[in-house]
Amino acid sequence: MASGSNWLSGVNVVLVMAYGSLVFVLLFIFVKRQIMRFAMKSRRGPHVPVGHNAPKDLKEEIDIRLSRVQDIRYEPQLLADDDARLLQLETQGNQNCYNYLYRMKALDAIRASEIPFHAEGRHPRSLMGKNFRSYLLDLRNTSTPFKGVRKALIDTLLDGYETARYGTGVFGQSEYLRYQEALSELATV
Repeated sequence: MASGSNWLSGVNVVLVMAYGSLVFVLLFIFVKRQIMRFAMKSRRGPHVPVGHNAPKDLKEEIDIRLSRVQDIRYEPQLLADDDARLLQLETQGNQNCYNYLYRMKALDAIRASEIPFHAEGRHPRSLMGKNFRSYLLDLRNTSTPFKGVRKALIDTLLDGYETARYGTGVFGQSEYLRYQEALSELATV
């Protein structure tokens, strides 16, 4: 019996050594494969510089034009006048599911208003996002035809704009009409 237990302990030692070496070999293969995978990915792919092997003048021209891309600002017209979705808005009795159409109409109404956004030239991107608020507040505080505009009117207009553009709540027909009224009142001033 004593010799049998020595034999089992020797078998156990051999098995532990075999399993250990097997795990080591598998880990070595896995690590080597991952290293090769990342090395191949970095060699070919989007990390190649633009204009690689191009003449120096062409590289500089590419860099200049790519740096201008950051300055491009464009907001398209969201709803055309003959858009089929506007017909859904007029014919359907359930207006709650068409809130996005009122939001789109509100954002397009700014461009359609007769407010001279680019007259002063200080805010060339006044229709783009955050500059809209600063543009109207500047117009109210400077000596322009907008000087007499009430703060409440501008606040109503800007709150409606931010709700239409960024808000998560309901922006339905009543909110749109309030916003449109404030915008037309500002345009008449």
